[in-house]
Amino acid sequence: MALEMAALTHKGLVRDNNEDSLYYDVRDRVTVICDGMGGHAGGQVASEIAVQVVSGSLRTLRPQDWLDEERVIDTLKHAIFGANDHILSRARVDHSLFDMGTTIVACCFMQDRVVTANIGDSRIYRIAEGEIEQVSDDHSLVAERIRAGVLEAGSPEARMLSNILTRALGMEQITVDITVEDLRPGDLYLLCTDGLSDLIEPFEMCEVALHNDDLQLACMELVDLANSRGGHDNITVALIRAL
Repeated sequence: MALEMAALTHKGLVRDNNEDSLYYDVRDRVTVICDGMGGHAGGQVASEIAVQVVSGSLRTLRPQDWLDEERVIDTLKHAIFGANDHILSRARVDHSLFDMGTTIVACCFMQDRVVTANIGDSRIYRIAEGEIEQVSDDHSLVAERIRAGVLEAGSPEARMLSNILTRALGMEQITVDITVEDLRPGDLYLLCTDGLSDLIEPFEMCEVALHNDDLQLACMELVDLANSRGGHDNITVALIRAL
């Protein structure tokens, strides 16, 4: 199944630097987005390491490997654990980076399936038959309390705790969420950092994606919309369409 891909990253209107990192290549059938965090340049370093390690590992897959679901899953998992090791090692030798970390979302597109991975609160959405659904789970204190029924979305407490992650690369112990989904012609996947999802509702993402045949224009419109609402964080979005 053929693919179309487009992506865009922007530092937003408030931050001095862009700590998001992005990799996508339609030939490799891979998209990776990371949202870094940490003092000084730590977030940028962590997200760049994660994107480089994970995308580099996935590029080692041979054409026949892409027919083997378990091989793709194992390669993706080991790549993410390897990225975490690299981040921890770098932080140990450079004390200015001791608290750096990053989220990660990744999609690997096989011929009729898509393998996704997620750590943190960057997101993966699937748009199919005019509806949008979040594929990934947010690994944040707010999201976990909302799922447990002890916190209401949009409440003052939720806003106060919104930046606390329960999982991220850069922690000593990590767990990665992996999903495998059927891939059908017309399916759209949207990956983004919270600089987009904090300011744009899923139904709005769906409308923009579906009303733009040009995926790059859709990415530009989404980034512009987030900036028009304050652009208080770095913004990264990727769109992938199955043909």
